[in-house]
Amino acid sequence: MQAAIKNMTDGWVALKLDADAARAVFASVLFAARFHEGISPLARIAKEELERDNQKTTRRGESCQ
Repeated sequence: MQAAIKNMTDGWVALKLDADAARAVFASVLFAARFHEGISPLARIAKEELERDNQKTTRRGESCQ
């Protein structure tokens, strides 16, 4: 698992993650959203993007794992 994090001067944070690190980050966000309403919008966006990516890479109704 590899990750690179860069703090921007305007307050943004840039993350470059390999697949395993990205899954871990998204799983953590989704888990935390269950307990804190402030994280819910981020969890919703993450879920929507993952579903969009799965639709692009999944063929003929195969489930993505």
